[in-house]
Amino acid sequence: MSLNAFGLSRDIPSDVKRLVRQKCGFGCVICGLGIVQYEHVDPEFKDAKQHDPEAIALLCPQCHAKVTTGMWSKARVKLAMRSPKCKQVGHTREFFDFIEGHPELQFGGVRLKNCPVPIQVGGHPLFSIKPPENDGEPFLFSGLFSDQAGNVSLVIEDNEWRAATTAWDIEVKGKSITIREAHSVIHLVLRVDPPKVLIVERLNMSFAGLHFEANGNFLRVRFPNGGINEFTSCLADNCSVGMAF
Repeated sequence: MSLNAFGLSRDIPSDVKRLVRQKCGFGCVICGLGIVQYEHVDPEFKDAKQHDPEAIALLCPQCHAKVTTGMWSKARVKLAMRSPKCKQVGHTREFFDFIEGHPELQFGGVRLKNCPVPIQVGGHPLFSIKPPENDGEPFLFSGLFSDQAGNVSLVIEDNEWRAATTAWDIEVKGKSITIREAHSVIHLVLRVDPPKVLIVERLNMSFAGLHFEANGNFLRVRFPNGGINEFTSCLADNCSVGMAF
């Protein structure tokens, strides 16, 4: 464990990290990308006596490297902290890697392979996959997720994901994106398995009158009339529409 001269550990407590994410709009304060690192700005970590969320910023690895190498000044980061990029545009963003073949979607208890429309709701695609525009380029995956109230929380458009800054918390850690509606209330855990798999590990979502609940290898869909469909270890392969509700 690395400590500074005041005995402060580099490990930032989880509640402080959440406050930093909320303050910064869940992405790099300079460019808005969603894969981030935590940077002590003023004071720097070596001079800090506590982990003050007001003195810590989110920076993507590239912007962080420019600051730590001295290419960019801390003054630039301080300026960006006053008006974080994500809060200006309303979302944080990044890209999924679907470079090898047709993307697959693991939606709770259902695996959807080689389906141009993996899931359709009310006659409209909830998720869709387009072929590459040019040889050697990736397939293009689009779709959306909403919270329990039906508010759109994460949109995917041609492999670019955008998560709304209106969320209570968005955390990108390793290969997963976790969106929380409140403390300990998770509505989405989305994990990638490059080069072509997107996995919905947890979901609590309302959309077009339906309620989707997923946890691990299980999916439950509730209908407005009270009906329920449950799916475990199901596979849809080479269908024009994998599932329709």
